[in-house]
Amino acid sequence: MTEVFQERGWKCYWVTFDDIDVASLHHSRVYDVSEQKFLRLNTIELNARVDVVLARVMGSVEGKIGNVREYFERLQEEFHGVTLNDPASVLYGLRKDYLFEYAKAGFATIPTEYFDRTVSFAELERVHRGQLDRYVIKPVTGELGNSFASLASIDEGVLRHKEPLVGGWLVQPFMPSIWEGEYQLFFIGNTLVQGIRKVHRKVPGIAVPQPTDRSFEKHQPTPAEEAFARRAKAFWTGDLGRPIDICRVDFIKDTDGSPLLLEFEAVNPGFLFNPASEARRVASLLEEHAVSRIHHA
Repeated sequence: MTEVFQERGWKCYWVTFDDIDVASLHHSRVYDVSEQKFLRLNTIELNARVDVVLARVMGSVEGKIGNVREYFERLQEEFHGVTLNDPASVLYGLRKDYLFEYAKAGFATIPTEYFDRTVSFAELERVHRGQLDRYVIKPVTGELGNSFASLASIDEGVLRHKEPLVGGWLVQPFMPSIWEGEYQLFFIGNTLVQGIRKVHRKVPGIAVPQPTDRSFEKHQPTPAEEAFARRAKAFWTGDLGRPIDICRVDFIKDTDGSPLLLEFEAVNPGFLFNPASEARRVASLLEEHAVSRIHHA
């Protein structure tokens, strides 16, 4: 992506989260790509040099949600340029409580219960007595595939170990159709960039998909699937009032083939590039969107 931005006249910098003091927004080790040297940027210098921050949260936010939240709050308050994704969307999307808003609005979702992070295993057993193997549990914060497990496979020790790392728990009935694939549609602005089907490998003795035991393939969405994703996106920006730059709409298929919303990913949408030429296409779309945001700021 950097190469495409440079070809179009941008000066690019790289910095990792570890080199940012989120409280002061001081960047202690920023790599100037064209000059091939490191420099420091305080908030004043950041605003003087930088028009766009492309902020990517790589991997799960489990256990570091406080720092991620504070970083985007500081950008929202103190950075005068454009941040992609918009901090308002990232901050709202850090918790998956929005799924309840989609359900209330009539979107097809998986029935979901919320439990505080302090919930005991005894309470979960009481609510789902005799059916633990029919339900899955996942954190309300972070990627929903992270810490995804069958209720029958956890115990009090797991809950107490995870308690300081998560913001709460979502419990849902296990949907066998997940073995047919999870579907992901990626958007930059209003452009549908790509569709992906994530296929989980069935392992004997393992009741639910494992987050690392899967493969990806291209997916050409049907008109109904694309319309569903666009409605989910319109609900996010319109009804929920959060501007969005980059997003991913995840769904599985119900027994009749219609989409069931899994999540609306605004924190770490990610992209898969195969072949590498896809990376240039996505970078070009991203650069065009960034320019549009600057002009409308």
